[in-house]
Amino acid sequence: MKHCFKNILETSTVTLAAGAEDPAFPLYRLYDRDIGKPFKAQTASTLSIKIDQGPNLIGAADRLLIPAGHNLDGMLMDIQYSDDDISYTNITPQFTQMGDGLIEKSWTARASRFWKFTITNPAVVPQMPELFLTETHEWQKLPARPGGPFEDVFNVIAGETVSGLDRSLICGGPKRQRVYNMKDAGEAQKADILGLNSAWQGAKPFWLYDHEGNWIYGRLRSPLALIEDAYSSYSYKFDFVEVLG
Repeated sequence: MKHCFKNILETSTVTLAAGAEDPAFPLYRLYDRDIGKPFKAQTASTLSIKIDQGPNLIGAADRLLIPAGHNLDGMLMDIQYSDDDISYTNITPQFTQMGDGLIEKSWTARASRFWKFTITNPAVVPQMPELFLTETHEWQKLPARPGGPFEDVFNVIAGETVSGLDRSLICGGPKRQRVYNMKDAGEAQKADILGLNSAWQGAKPFWLYDHEGNWIYGRLRSPLALIEDAYSSYSYKFDFVEVLG
């Protein structure tokens, strides 16, 4: 079990080192946490997104996550870091994306001032909903499975006409939910989960790597209700539901 709740783009200066944005689909959409509003380049040419954390580094990164909703299938990509904005080094081997699903790359955590994400010579104009450069937090205490409910949440608005007839509107696919009743968590997991709770602010969806090996983008549905059951032993309820674009 893991989660990723920070995105260093949000606390950095984000610019284009190559390429240009489509003004109707601006660059800031890469880090607004809204996967329903994509960023789009202006032309089908090499695109390089530069992230500058400034001289006082706020965080390290060990993972790239780009949710489904991009059109990067078949495109050649690089993730690079630099400490001087002159010499850049690949943090992972150059790769070609296969398919239109989640893009996920990981590496040994590194704190560098400058990062670049580059798409070289794309065949079509690139677009993507979010670009997460993030740090992974491992759960100290791992649940074997969720405590339920186990079914997906139907994405439906239900109502009734003035004459009493039932009406409903399907707004998209069903949403996954994961409810973990955590017990016997130690000080490290307590600090981490409180850090997540403070960072997401009730309004910033984040990533959960669940017990089945799925990365899910979602939010907490109810308070953690963290309590101390015994000295340095804590319990809480992690009530998580998927957020769709």
